[in-house]
Amino acid sequence: MANQVAARLSGDDYQHLLGWLAALELLMPKRRVSCVTIEDALAGSVDDVTVQHETGTSIPDEFYQYKYHVDHRGEYSSDSLIEHKPNESSLLEKFWRTWRLLRERDRHREISLYLWSNWTWDAKDKFKSCIDGRNNSIKDDFFKASPHSKLGKIRRKWQVALKADDASFRAFLECLRFRLGFDCSDELEKRVAERMENLGLKSDETALFVAAGIVRNWIKGGKQELSQDDIERVLREHDLILPDETEQGTTVYLTTVKAQKFDLVPDYSLDWRNHFAGTSNSKGHELINPADWNGVLLPEVKRLEARINEETESRLLRVRGLARLSAWFAFGFTFSDVARYTIEVDQNGKLWRTDASPSNDFRVIIDNDASTDEAITHNRGKTVAVGVSVTRQLNEDVHRYLSGTNEQVAALLLLRPERELGRECLRSEHDVVALADGVKTLTRDFVKTWGAKKLLLFYFGPLSGACFIGHRLNAVCREIQIMEDQQPGYAPSFLLT
Repeated sequence: MANQVAARLSGDDYQHLLGWLAALELLMPKRRVSCVTIEDALAGSVDDVTVQHETGTSIPDEFYQYKYHVDHRGEYSSDSLIEHKPNESSLLEKFWRTWRLLRERDRHREISLYLWSNWTWDAKDKFKSCIDGRNNSIKDDFFKASPHSKLGKIRRKWQVALKADDASFRAFLECLRFRLGFDCSDELEKRVAERMENLGLKSDETALFVAAGIVRNWIKGGKQELSQDDIERVLREHDLILPDETEQGTTVYLTTVKAQKFDLVPDYSLDWRNHFAGTSNSKGHELINPADWNGVLLPEVKRLEARINEETESRLLRVRGLARLSAWFAFGFTFSDVARYTIEVDQNGKLWRTDASPSNDFRVIIDNDASTDEAITHNRGKTVAVGVSVTRQLNEDVHRYLSGTNEQVAALLLLRPERELGRECLRSEHDVVALADGVKTLTRDFVKTWGAKKLLLFYFGPLSGACFIGHRLNAVCREIQIMEDQQPGYAPSFLLT
């Protein structure tokens, strides 16, 4: 059973990469592809991938059936094509029915039906000599062979099995393509990687894994027809586009936890580890001297901004490092959107930028299950609090902090994405931009409603969210007190003004 499951999964991965290989043709203008369909419901039994070409071209539309085998214990032959179990159809019959279906739908449509497999053709089978090495079609020799020859007998056996008249039988066979002995899995991965690299896409092992997953999700979600816009959108959403190497950028290392080697050599560094409590290999969330948040660290990041502003023309900052969320808030706030900076961060190996377009399907909402403002409106201060939950809900932690603080907090707003919380809540840079925009809009309106002068900002989520929200926090409130989760409990960190 385990071997059967492994074989099925290997076959699925093989098919998904072949589907991705075909989908990438939408980005290749010379191929004249208008639409690629995965698991084509209108393609009968030859339904794994359909490639349609632009109107007016002479290129036939292509229908592919993939057959992956985990080893080479078998092969195809003229007999195996028409063999079948009781009450089942042979492989050739399935292709024949598909051809008739497509002909009935559009008699003038030019088509090619592909059997694509890593298995080869039986070397002892006479038909092998009739597979054209130029385009994998059937040579005219097969149709001209004498009825009494070996080829003639194979031809007759096939025609009888299909119950086809002479004209239809020949028209069908002229559409067949046998692409056999094709790439093994490793060779296919290299072929896909090469096409992705040539198209300016990431092409490492991770990128191939993501690509196969995209096709798998298309199939699971019923997404069939794909256009060029669909491919370009999914490439952006999954961060598969290589950054423009000609784009000038400045690299900054931001470190509070521990040192780590990254993909770029830093132009500038903010190493704050000596200010944080904890072991030398992993600093914690708490400063040795809490006054250093605003007395030492914030002035240092502001001085760095002044240096970068004067010493470079670049406004793209490629920021790397292991740092606590408060540090990311302060960095994003200092190198703000209104100052025309763009920040690129490394989020679990993916490079996400603040200038990405926001996702259309990502919304920030008020947490309707949380306690409302009335729970704390007995306080009359000019301070309000906002909690943003992404990785997990922080509502109880925020209430616990507010119930124990002496600060007069007039109102509380709890926000969260509309989708399920968790590590996979933010799936792309576009989601993070939408998060930052949504948090800013709702928070700014909330501050205005209460006439607040100070905002306590609580956040539980990935570093990209902290940085991107900080990057957008201009013109929200006169004072913004970032709250650091010191595990357990929140405590004030940077006071941003």
